[in-house]
Amino acid sequence: MHPDIHRRNRMSDHYDVIVAGAGIGGLCAALRAREKGASVAIIEKAETIGGSAAASGGTIWCAKNIDEWLKVQPNGDTALGTALIDRFYTGIEWLRKQGVSLQAREDKPYKFQRTIYQFTPDARTAMEILGYQFQHMGGTIRTHTDLTGLIGGNGKPITGVKTTHTEITARSVILSTGGYQANPKLRAQYFGAESDHMIVRGVPQNTGGGFQSALEAGAQPTEPLNRFYGHLLPAPPAQVGLHNFLKVKPDFSEYAILINLKGERFDDEYLGDEVTCHTLVQQPRATAILIFDQHIRDNQNALSQWPTPDNDRVKNIREAGGEVIETSSLPELTRALTNRWHIPAHTFEKTMAEYATACATGNGQTLSIPKTGGLIPLNTPPYYAIRTRPGITFTYGGAKINARAQVIDKNDHPIPGLYAAGADCGGIYTRGYTGGLCMGLAYGLIAGEGAAEYTTPK
Repeated sequence: MHPDIHRRNRMSDHYDVIVAGAGIGGLCAALRAREKGASVAIIEKAETIGGSAAASGGTIWCAKNIDEWLKVQPNGDTALGTALIDRFYTGIEWLRKQGVSLQAREDKPYKFQRTIYQFTPDARTAMEILGYQFQHMGGTIRTHTDLTGLIGGNGKPITGVKTTHTEITARSVILSTGGYQANPKLRAQYFGAESDHMIVRGVPQNTGGGFQSALEAGAQPTEPLNRFYGHLLPAPPAQVGLHNFLKVKPDFSEYAILINLKGERFDDEYLGDEVTCHTLVQQPRATAILIFDQHIRDNQNALSQWPTPDNDRVKNIREAGGEVIETSSLPELTRALTNRWHIPAHTFEKTMAEYATACATGNGQTLSIPKTGGLIPLNTPPYYAIRTRPGITFTYGGAKINARAQVIDKNDHPIPGLYAAGADCGGIYTRGYTGGLCMGLAYGLIAGEGAAEYTTPK
C-alpha cells in the first residue's frame, strides 16, 4: 500500500472538477480528468478509497460486442451499451499504463460471450495504484467526507457540492457514490417491504448520496429502479461478508430448484440467480429454499461460472453458520422442510412431482413456471435444502444519463456540469448482469473526459 494514499488532504475551496466517490468509477474519472489538465478533488464518505471494487473478487469483464450484450439486456439502450463496451477495451490498456496489473482469463461457456481480466494481485491493490497515481499528478483526496447535495441544478448549471464539512465550488461534478443498496428506505421504496430481509453485500457507505443529490438537482430517474445486481446467499444465521462471499454463494442454482416459503417455484432458475433475485425480493420474507441432490453437489465446479479449488458450497455454508438440511430421501426432505421451516408438505410434493415430470420428458415448458434450461433430475441421494436470501451488490436504477455520461433532466436535456459514473448511472442494465467493474471503468473515463472538457474555456 502506498503510505500517503488515505491521508486527509488539504482542500481548496474551488476545483475544476469534484468527484463524489472513490470507487473504481470515481478514481478512473478523477485520474482521467486530471490527465486532461483539470484541477480535481475526490470526496469519499468512507475512511479509505476503493469502494465495493476494492472488496470485490477482482474480476473485470464485459461483453465482447453489442450483440452479445443484448442477449442479456434484451431491451437495453444500445447507445449506452456500445459506449460501455468500447471504453472497456480501451480502458483496459489505460489501466495498464497507470501501472495496474491485469491477467487475461479464459471464459467458460455462458449466456453470452465475454472478455475477462483479473486484477493481480487483487482489486484493492489496483484501486490503491489509481489513487496514488491521482495524488502523484496533483489530485486531492478527502476521506470521511459525505456528499449531502449539489450547488445549482433545476435549470441552472451545477457549480459545486455540499458536504458534511463545507461547500466546495467547481465547474463540474461527477457522481460516483455506488448506488443506494445500503439505504433501507430507498430499498423499501423501490423493492418493496420484503427488502428488509435482503443481505447487503456492497460496502455500507453506498446509501444513494449521488442518486438523491441528482434528483434534488432536477435529474430524471430511470428504470429499472426495482432491479439490482445480486446473488443468492445463505440466510441468517449464516455469517456472510466480503471475506467469504465467493465461498458461500451457491452459484449452481440454474440447475437446482428454488421454492418460496409456500413451497412453490417462483421464477425460471435457469435465468441465473442475478435475475431470479429480482423476483425473490418480492417473495415472503425474501426467502427461497434451494433444493438439489448429491449429483449437483459433486459437479459444482463444472456447473459454476467461477470455479474455485474450495468450491464445496455445502461445506462452506455450514462453516459460515448457515442452515443446511440433508436427508437420504425426498419424503424425509419433505418432512424436514415442514418441521423446520414450515413449508407446506402438499404444495412441496406437488412442486417436486411437476419438476420430475418435466425432467423425464426433457421439456421445461410444461412447468407452471417454465424453465428454459438446466433440467437435471434430482434422484441421487442425499438431498439438500439451503435457506437463501438475495444479496445485493449495487442497484440498476439511478439518474438517467446519455452515452457521454451527462446526467439528464426531466426535459431530456443534459444538466450543465453534471456527470455520473459506475452505479450512479441509471439504465445501463435492465435485466441481466453484464459486469460491474466495467461500468466504473468505462463510464468513469467517459465522465472524466467530459467533465474536464466542460471546464475548458471555449
